[in-house]
Amino acid sequence: MQESNQHKRWNAFYHSARHNDVLDERTTLMLHLASAMAVGCYP
Repeated sequence: MQESNQHKRWNAFYHSARHNDVLDERTTLMLHLASAMAVGCYP
C-alpha cells in the first residue's frame, strides 16, 4: 500500500517537530499531542 501525499506531509511535520533544536521540551510534547489528536489517534 502506498502512502498518500497527505500522510507523507504529516510524517514530515511530525519528524521535524520531534527532532528539533529550537523548541523546548514542553512545546514539543504539546505538538505531539495535538498532531496525534488531529489524526484521531490516542496518545
